[in-house]
Amino acid sequence: MIGYVIGKVTEVGENSLVVEANGIGYELTVSSFCLSEIEKTDGEVKVYTHLNVREDGVTLYGFCNKAERNMFLRLISVSGVGPKMAVSILSGISISNLAAGVASADAKLLNAVKGVGKKTAERIILELKDKISAEFESELPKSDIMSGIVYEDDDAVEALISLGYKKSEAVIAVSKLKKENLSTEEIILRALKG
Repeated sequence: MIGYVIGKVTEVGENSLVVEANGIGYELTVSSFCLSEIEKTDGEVKVYTHLNVREDGVTLYGFCNKAERNMFLRLISVSGVGPKMAVSILSGISISNLAAGVASADAKLLNAVKGVGKKTAERIILELKDKISAEFESELPKSDIMSGIVYEDDDAVEALISLGYKKSEAVIAVSKLKKENLSTEEIILRALKG
């Protein structure tokens, strides 16, 4: 098993890249989020990997961090979700939004990803809800670059957690209400009502 590859990016494709390490070019299939993060980096990169072996071929999948790889492994454990669909999901939804969406049973979030139907979205939520909310809460970044949600130093999130909300539920509730430019008190009251 190849845990990670450290090297220089020599080629970039639509959802793939080649990392040269010690004279060997490793072709990796990556999410668009990971690809954008790697393109920002100059010099050597460290890409975590998962080797997928099937009858018709061997594919090496790459991830920018362990949390992304762990989410990928969780997704492919769901019946009917293969590696290509898992990469597509990770390309369409940030890890923190995906974890929060699964924890709150938001099938519409998953359904918005191309190739994920209603039944598949519901199956992902059903099979991963308990696993993701516990496992990924500690791994989620303090802020999510793609969604703009800030987890630390957010009074509304902290207040809802102190009132008994799970962290993922509090983040979802606050992120939905923050778009309406409400005060912290109004966000807390609306979240408690809804």
